[in-house]
Amino acid sequence: MTFREIKGRHKAFVFIDVVPGKDKKVLEELMKYDEVKEAHLIAGRYDVLAVLEFELYGRSIFESAQEKISQFVISKIKKMPDVRETSTIYSIFYAAKM
Repeated sequence: MTFREIKGRHKAFVFIDVVPGKDKKVLEELMKYDEVKEAHLIAGRYDVLAVLEFELYGRSIFESAQEKISQFVISKIKKMPDVRETSTIYSIFYAAKM
């Protein structure tokens, strides 16, 4: 297992509550954006989980990542007509098996 600090690459996990019956439509719309690397239909409080990834270099990395991710969620995901609510988690460090 390797551990990596996220310097230029940032991930966020967006939990999305959608209008009943519109989960697949929202998932398909999400996948049109380059920033969305994965989208999953999930069970529980939320209906869809979107995994976002941004690459940022040459500036105050963490602050810019939060701003960039927030802007994307607000301007793209929350504006989808069938999205009712979102909850976003920012990743600051990760471990991955290679």
